Amino acid sequence: MESGPKIIPVKDPTEKDDRFSHIHPHLPNISGYGGGACVLMIAPVKCGKSTIINNLLLNKDFYDAQENFDDTYVISNTIANDITSRFLKDAFDVYDSYDDRTVSDIIKYQKGFDKIDQPQCAIVIDDCLGSIKREAKVNHLASRFRHYGIRLLIFSSQKFTGSVSPIIRANATNVIVGSPFPNRRELGKISEEYGDLFGGPDQFLKLYQYATPNRYDFIHLDLQSNPPLMYKNFDEVIAVGEKSMVPLNGIKGDLFQEKNKNIDEQ
Repeated sequence: MESGPKIIPVKDPTEKDDRFSHIHPHLPNISGYGGGACVLMIAPVKCGKSTIINNLLLNKDFYDAQENFDDTYVISNTIANDITSRFLKDAFDVYDSYDDRTVSDIIKYQKGFDKIDQPQCAIVIDDCLGSIKREAKVNHLASRFRHYGIRLLIFSSQKFTGSVSPIIRANATNVIVGSPFPNRRELGKISEEYGDLFGGPDQFLKLYQYATPNRYDFIHLDLQSNPPLMYKNFDEVIAVGEKSMVPLNGIKGDLFQEKNKNIDEQ
């Protein structure tokens, strides 16, 4: 039988060097021409979201945004009252409330360049999702951010249910879930959303329990990898797809509720 025509891969342009090739492989992958990551970060108040964002953008062992990005924009409803974010205010373009016009202006600016010459930028949307409409421009940006030279798009939210739009959920390349998580229903919804990628919701909760024994611990889901990966913080791979890489015997998926109850009572 005569074979059919073969698909020939389209080569990436070579005119522009990739400044992100050195990024640690445990971090959301933004390397490669046209690459980028849409990071969804879910954690209750005072559980380290701002600290993670500070490290991602300012720590030289992470993205070192001042050195590697042409522009970095931080849009946050709470940044004016968050002492942890004072270094972000000094380093980047900061907006203390969400407005569609801000996003439109950034996109318009980026579109003013030829694709190959677009500035490589990062955008952080912090604690805004619960107060904006589903038709807001930033929700649709999650599906098209790479077209505008946005290498890193971070959505940070205290809540998952009712705050994170289906568009953001569907296009998130990486998900970070902080701890402690006192709201069992919220964590249950997260496990329902992503659990089947890691052996089911029950195993997802056990992995979460394993990875977050201390306040400020988190899990990092790398959904760009095939199979997807789950990390304890940015350090240890604890699951490769449905396969757990750590012993889960004796860990019950609902133990987090008692653990967080005890922490809240302290």
